[in-house]
Amino acid sequence: MSAESNPRWLPMQGCVNFRDLGGYRNDQGGTVRWRRLFRSDALQEMTAADSKLAVEDLNIGLVVDLRNTNEANRDGLGPLPEHGADYRHFPFLDARGEIPPFTGGDIAERLAATYLWMLENSGEGIAAAVASIAESLDSGKGAVFHCSAGKDRTGLLAALILEVLGVDAETVEADYMLTGEAVEGIVRRIKAMEHNPNPTAQTLAPQPLAFRRFYDTLQQEYEGAESYLRRHGVSGDTLERLRRNLLILPLP
Repeated sequence: MSAESNPRWLPMQGCVNFRDLGGYRNDQGGTVRWRRLFRSDALQEMTAADSKLAVEDLNIGLVVDLRNTNEANRDGLGPLPEHGADYRHFPFLDARGEIPPFTGGDIAERLAATYLWMLENSGEGIAAAVASIAESLDSGKGAVFHCSAGKDRTGLLAALILEVLGVDAETVEADYMLTGEAVEGIVRRIKAMEHNPNPTAQTLAPQPLAFRRFYDTLQQEYEGAESYLRRHGVSGDTLERLRRNLLILPLP
């Protein structure tokens, strides 16, 4: 199915960065399936119409929450678990004690340091998130993973999954950069929250330098996404099931 009949951005009222990971081509001439795996900003403001779209139309059966524990407790889980979706929490930055900071120093360098910290220290959580997604897809249900803005923690998990699916580096980076189209909405949503960390569009924008630092380190120090995930406990069978459920391959 085409991107025209399967738009990447979903019409959610309570999320501004909710999008489909389908439609990307891989190195075998295959295509990532539409309407199976989704990435998003925080889900706590989803409306009743959003929930209906997610559970009934998109068939989402799993929510993977990447926020820190204090973020999830403070802001809430959103309505999808109440509508039957399984909920799994893998806080990639809990041990570091902070989300990507909004102030201090060069923005790209700050984000690069955060991304490399996750790569070095959050491998078990990243692996568990991937395994949970594979399990949900095996059941025939779709899955959504998210953090607060849907850019940093979410972006790294998306990059690892897309590389496992054989999507090229340029496309993986382009997917990361798409959050730039939602930045103004993310800023408005975060500023309206009670804790109000006062972000700006500049501090929340995706940073290609930071992403490339992460991606280069993934290749040079861990030999790519599959090697990284296997090193942290994801089995080869799990990765094959992920590919089988998320890829449409050309006939031999």
